[in-house]
Amino acid sequence: MKKLLLSYVIMCFLMVSVAFAQNVNVTGKVTSAADGLPLPGVSVSVKGNTSVGTQTDANGNYKLSVPATAKTLVFRYIGFLPKEASVGTTVNMQLSEDQKLLSEVVVTGYGTQNKRSIAGSVSTIKAEEFAQVPIASFDQALQGKAPGILVQSNSGQPGAAASILIRGSGSIQGGNTPLYIVDGIEITANDFSTLNSGDFESIAVLKDAISTSQYGSRGSNGVIVITTKKGKSGATKLTYDVQYGESNLPASKLILMNTQQKLDYEIANGNPYGWSAADLAALRLIDTDWEDVLYRTGKTANHTVSASGGNEKTTFFLSGSYFDQTGTLEATALERTTGRANIDSKSGDFNFGLTSSFGYSLFTNTDENNTGIASPLNAARWANPYESPFDANGNYTEIYSGQPNGLQELLENSRNRKQFKGIGSVYLSYNAPFLKGLTLKTNLGGDFRNNENSQFTDPTTATGRAQTGGKGSYSRSGDRYFRYTATSSVNYSTTFKKDHTFSVGLFNEIVKNKIANFGFTGYGLGGAFENEAGITPGNATNGFIPAVTGNGSINALLSYFVDAKYSFKDRYFLQGSFRRDGSSRFGANKKFANFGSIGASWIVSDEDFMSSLKNSFLDELKFKVSYGSAGNQSGLLNFQSRELYGRSVYNGISGLLQTQLANPELQWERKATFNAGFEFSTFKGRFSGALEYYSSLTSDLFLDRQLSRTTGYPSLTSNIGELQNNGVEASLNVDVLRSQNFNWSVNASLTYNQNKIKKLVGDQTEIIGGGVTINRIGESINSLFLVPTAGVNPANGAQQYRKIDGSITEEYDADDRVIVGSTQVPYFGGFGTTLSYKGLSLNTFFSFVRGNKIFNNDKSNVLNPGYYYDNLAVENLREWRNPGDITDVPAFDDVYEDGTTRFVESGNFLRLRNATLSYSLPKSFLQKAKIDNVKLFIQGQNIYTWHKFQGYDPEISTGINNGAQYPALRTFTLGLNFGL
Repeated sequence: MKKLLLSYVIMCFLMVSVAFAQNVNVTGKVTSAADGLPLPGVSVSVKGNTSVGTQTDANGNYKLSVPATAKTLVFRYIGFLPKEASVGTTVNMQLSEDQKLLSEVVVTGYGTQNKRSIAGSVSTIKAEEFAQVPIASFDQALQGKAPGILVQSNSGQPGAAASILIRGSGSIQGGNTPLYIVDGIEITANDFSTLNSGDFESIAVLKDAISTSQYGSRGSNGVIVITTKKGKSGATKLTYDVQYGESNLPASKLILMNTQQKLDYEIANGNPYGWSAADLAALRLIDTDWEDVLYRTGKTANHTVSASGGNEKTTFFLSGSYFDQTGTLEATALERTTGRANIDSKSGDFNFGLTSSFGYSLFTNTDENNTGIASPLNAARWANPYESPFDANGNYTEIYSGQPNGLQELLENSRNRKQFKGIGSVYLSYNAPFLKGLTLKTNLGGDFRNNENSQFTDPTTATGRAQTGGKGSYSRSGDRYFRYTATSSVNYSTTFKKDHTFSVGLFNEIVKNKIANFGFTGYGLGGAFENEAGITPGNATNGFIPAVTGNGSINALLSYFVDAKYSFKDRYFLQGSFRRDGSSRFGANKKFANFGSIGASWIVSDEDFMSSLKNSFLDELKFKVSYGSAGNQSGLLNFQSRELYGRSVYNGISGLLQTQLANPELQWERKATFNAGFEFSTFKGRFSGALEYYSSLTSDLFLDRQLSRTTGYPSLTSNIGELQNNGVEASLNVDVLRSQNFNWSVNASLTYNQNKIKKLVGDQTEIIGGGVTINRIGESINSLFLVPTAGVNPANGAQQYRKIDGSITEEYDADDRVIVGSTQVPYFGGFGTTLSYKGLSLNTFFSFVRGNKIFNNDKSNVLNPGYYYDNLAVENLREWRNPGDITDVPAFDDVYEDGTTRFVESGNFLRLRNATLSYSLPKSFLQKAKIDNVKLFIQGQNIYTWHKFQGYDPEISTGINNGAQYPALRTFTLGLNFGL
């Protein structure tokens, strides 16, 4: 018995010894071929045996015990080409970045996807494309960077948000603004002025139904997903970025009269001010350029410091920044301070983390986009050149025409906004050990904004003199906004029968918005105080009773949705989603609605019949198609569907007054979108691009339905009408030259979008706006609707018009109006090139817009001879004077009509948006000083614009230049990037 037991022990020992003898211990290090830096998290496995594998640590090292029969190791890392090596005791590996188009990992919705598997339309923009752009509101830096996204700078005021459309306007009265998501939390475009774009890692633009499906109704106008920087395991890295620059006013093509021209014009048309010869002689010695008076050279300073690092368990990213920009118009500026902390950690089966950003900004601004005489931006156009801002004693002058002194209005009155901004989220996920592939996750986030607005109106200014007996006023208001988002999900993914991969996620989400505001305006300012302390206490007799305002509102969105993905052989992909959204804004009968989408993609290049092409030049070819629906609620008031009452005062007695009728049938705008296209990469990633076609139809549009006059209400917001957008997008990236020291690449994107109204209210074929636009079936929204001009009659100087029947008349008739162009942009895009030699790099980028029309009301204001007491355009010097004169400017005394095609101009432009020349010091030199990188650069923004628009800038999102235009800043900066 003892012998048998001994024999059994010896046999077991021999078996264990043989088993260990069959394993080989392999060690090594994995680094990047580009810079030699270690790569943490690289997957190392045995080819043909995926159960044996490991990952590299924070320093790129790994250790793996493999069977003696193993012959090959496989190294895989996201964004790098996979590589194989023979098994040995020491196997070091260098991985090269994957230049193929479809290797990119994209943050879409509530997770990440390899671009290879995405069935929808997604464009990505990397951080380096906007990291050095000195723009206070980062959204303006997206212009031309991706197909399908139209970015138009509404204003050059520091901190002003841009207007963004993704694949055209999908609503007439509802909102068309895309959804902005920062680390899973929704923000608004106005919030970018209190965020540091230097913290952003990448941008993903989601454009079709399947890619935006996880955001449901919030994403009906497209989604811009912003991912901020995360820490990476390894030694702590410190960076410091600094920029200094100057901004200048672009030249206007609408030329105004100088002193000699204006005085001669006045004398030729009756001498309205009755100037004597002595007056004229004195005035001709003055020639004030009001642009020089009101505008200045703006200054920009930007400082950012950050730290990142961690270990295999916890990583962090910290940053702080200071941004200070003065506008080109006096007394306009933005000063901003921000901080960020992102932390991610792992503990067993749990993953948790925090993203947070805090910012404070002071925004000093002025009125714009109006026709008010007190607007300093209009004073720059309208003030006479023979008048000066100051008299001989240094006091502000009184302007002859009654036009306020623009400099006095600008410097003595003030408008400020102080904003505190906080965005934060925490997440917790659990990888269930009892079922591989099952993950539970909860994400809680909040977006807090507190604005404090103040406005001081000096009693000595024209605006102040017009208020309560010339006593001026002081206003202060505050609004507090909070949005919280709670998202819970259960996700499961599995691979079966080797080639089949399936994942599904079940989500519940609650979004709640709450806003409250309060404000007052006090009158009768006195003393040296420019705040509340200067207000005269009001009573019933002195007329200085303050005006008080206050309001509050709340709305919420409840969603349940499921998202599923399936792939076969990593070649065929199928994705579908279903969502049920409920909104508090809709009627009692229509709060909830169902939406869904489905998409498929096919890696055609992996098929056997493509092998000959893959062996010669083709890397990857992907075809994709998707269809789906989404709802839209943006643009509606929080209680748009309900019966509302407000306070009314009659004969000194307060009471309730119904202000809105109920509409329990008010429901979602529905947008159905079809998308199809292909993506390709050839010659080892040197030539890549994409081409897509899309078609979307918005039904149940929000439109005002006319009511019977006997109801006491003119209209009721209802769901009526249809609007369609069809378009084509193309993008191209080419590495023209690629060598060890010299590289040259070019890129381009082009979008064509056709916007068309398909249906309106009842049997109506058109809705004429109150201004110069019309909405008509078969045409794009907000088409320009004006009477065509037909020249000037040389016999009498009368403006001629073309009637509907084609005949010519001198009588203006609004019934002769026709559609003369669209304010919607049909063609837009951008192109650029990058040249680099060793550490020297030159990058240029152009953006363009073509095919839209602009109504130039600003031009109309300075062409109207009825305003000849203020300055006018030089064009008026060509006005008809004598019979036989051939000109395009009518006689001085002709009836002036502004609703004509005379003021319609092309919106076409080509802009050198950005040019950057940079130099990075050699790493071999820096390593001796233990410095990671040093880069010096000089950059220009909005350097030059080619256009024919008579004004400062044709980039006008509304298609109507009312006046008081604050053009985009033309900025040049010097900068330094420093890293340890």
